[in-house]
Amino acid sequence: MNIELKLQALVDGELDACGLREVEALLARDEFASSLVQELKWTKSAIRHSEAGASLPESREFFWSKIERGIAAEARNQASPAAPIAPAWWAKLLFPASGLAAMVAVMFVLSGTRPSADDALNENVSEDINAYSFHSEAEKMSVVYVSDENADFSPVGQEVKHETETEK
Repeated sequence: MNIELKLQALVDGELDACGLREVEALLARDEFASSLVQELKWTKSAIRHSEAGASLPESREFFWSKIERGIAAEARNQASPAAPIAPAWWAKLLFPASGLAAMVAVMFVLSGTRPSADDALNENVSEDINAYSFHSEAEKMSVVYVSDENADFSPVGQEVKHETETEK
């Protein structure tokens, strides 16, 4: 046991006969230990005589019964969940209206810009095949021209040449 704790036990009167003889022998040979015991006794006396009496405005039983009632009320509040709050009438309309607005916005973005009446739209389908399209709103007509770069074919009524592999 620590020396300071033994000295504190002496001041508090908690030592047995064997421990008391040991601490008294220590006090006889160590001046620091005897001054520490004297200071501990003064501190104990000052605390004992200067304590203000604490008084409650109500009785002890009433005070603890208030605490017990508060704990019970808190337990009841946690046991029963609060009822969900019904949304206002305008909130019921807000969700469908926002969905409709989102759909209109998506349709507007996807529709994009349309070419004007006589703008031609050229489009390459792949590297070997060329496809050109023209659309005219004024004439109410669309023309698509498709040609193969590797073929010896002319769409203007000429005959198709069939060459064998050895002739090429």
